[in-house]
Amino acid sequence: MSGLTRDDHDPNVFQVDWSSVRAGRNPWKRGSQAAVDPFLVSKAVKEAMRLCPHRTATGAPLVWNDFSVFMDLEDWTRVKKLESTLVRDLGGVVEKELATLKAEMVGPLNVRLLRDESGNVRPGTAVLKADFSPADRLAAPDPNEMTVRVGRPGAVPLADPPTERVAGVIPDSSRLRVRWPKGSTSVPAGVRAVFGRPHKAPSPGFVALTGAGTKINKRQLWVEAGGGGVIVGRFSEANPVEVAGRLVQPGGQIAVDRFPVDVSLSNGEMKLTIDRVERD
Repeated sequence: MSGLTRDDHDPNVFQVDWSSVRAGRNPWKRGSQAAVDPFLVSKAVKEAMRLCPHRTATGAPLVWNDFSVFMDLEDWTRVKKLESTLVRDLGGVVEKELATLKAEMVGPLNVRLLRDESGNVRPGTAVLKADFSPADRLAAPDPNEMTVRVGRPGAVPLADPPTERVAGVIPDSSRLRVRWPKGSTSVPAGVRAVFGRPHKAPSPGFVALTGAGTKINKRQLWVEAGGGGVIVGRFSEANPVEVAGRLVQPGGQIAVDRFPVDVSLSNGEMKLTIDRVERD
């Protein structure tokens, strides 16, 4: 089945063409606009599973378990009306696909459907990002999104669990201080804080950038102490993030070990300063 094209810069990101996903191997169905529904969403997820190149040490196929699908607002709204059927059926669809592929997952299935805020997703298309995420690393469901989470459907546990990601070496007595024109916050060691435009019902760990306008995404970047410095990451569909004058690639991250660190959002729309402070 066609419909997914791997991104040139990030092998975990795919461009989705919904009409091609619907057509599959039937060329006569391609070209006409497709009405996105739960069936097409499940087909796209299954195709992404098949495109995962990873294997266990024994050679068994591994498939991603964490999927984020950034959709055009009209397509997202259409699927939102059918959310209950997607939640009901997607776990069973993935379970059958795992059996067919004789594949394993490292954690529960997690599929998030998000409204594109960057303006980069055209009607009839989507951007799908796939990743491996153990259960304790999955973000809490956001009421403003559509999230389907299913426990480990038919997957065989790995003989050896994947290495846990931990914060870098930083003194226990220190923390990060993030400042912007209309506010500031502290980020304790070992905590990943997500920053973005204020919105209703944010997920745990979210920090609202007071005063942010519509050019700032609701989830634009994350900040975490690491390696004696700070790691700043940009979400896949977020507007530009620059750290110490360096552009962070979509879905990427930059580590800096010298403070203070200047961060620019959305081509200078808002500027943040990150510093390390000692506890009183």
